[in-house]
Amino acid sequence: MNLTAAADIDKLIAIDLDGTLIAGEDVISDDNIAAIHRAGRHGAAVIIVTGRPYVSADAVASRVGLPPVPLVGFNGAMIRWSRGGKQLTSTCLAADVAEEIVEQCLRQGLHLQYYLDDQMYVSQDNEQVRRYCRRNGMQYIEEPDLRRFAGQQPLKLLVIDHATRIGPLLDDARQRWDDRIYVTRSMPEYLEFLSPQASKGRALDWLLEFFDLPRQRSLAIGDAMNDLPLLQRAGVPVAMPHADEDLKRIAHFIPASIENGVAEAIDWFLAQI
Repeated sequence: MNLTAAADIDKLIAIDLDGTLIAGEDVISDDNIAAIHRAGRHGAAVIIVTGRPYVSADAVASRVGLPPVPLVGFNGAMIRWSRGGKQLTSTCLAADVAEEIVEQCLRQGLHLQYYLDDQMYVSQDNEQVRRYCRRNGMQYIEEPDLRRFAGQQPLKLLVIDHATRIGPLLDDARQRWDDRIYVTRSMPEYLEFLSPQASKGRALDWLLEFFDLPRQRSLAIGDAMNDLPLLQRAGVPVAMPHADEDLKRIAHFIPASIENGVAEAIDWFLAQI
């Protein structure tokens, strides 16, 4: 299917990765893959919408067997055609805010990852970054002093810490920077800093305009805090069975299974619409 011809598409399915399409460490069930292809045959554009960097999203798109499609990475801060294709949108953090976040994280001794385009920089090589890279299929560059990026506009900054510490860090960041950043949590141990103009919900708006589709013909499936804007903007929101309660409250459907939840949601959506 050639998705450059938007007229061929009559519905849109936006799918988060970790905790949604991908269960456990790195499991994508055969049922989920089959349902994605079934949706494509029924005129759906199936789009990955993830907090992961583009290179990781593109690898999953290839693994699942998606046709050339726009992929949403960095929680909506970048939209780019799959298979290493053209960048469509990019929304970066303001340089002054990024500098403040770097200083605050260094002052608190936090593990910080700094993303310029699709390259990731870390201040030290440790088990946290190695585990992250195994999960996301990423490479990284060690940069002992992240202050050297002063004046740059990163796509995202990410802190990794114990899950019990992320909640207080999230609250502190929201009070400190208010509406100057969008701060969210994609995994229990992750805290992500982005431009206030970037979110999965804004990315969905862009996709609906790109494909010229009404909102009611869009399905979004997610599980974590960073998926809330996506589900809020979708015509048909679906929350995974283990999802945050805020997502479950607005969901039109909750699958019974984690491993095959995407397949359940797609088949339910196709039957409804």
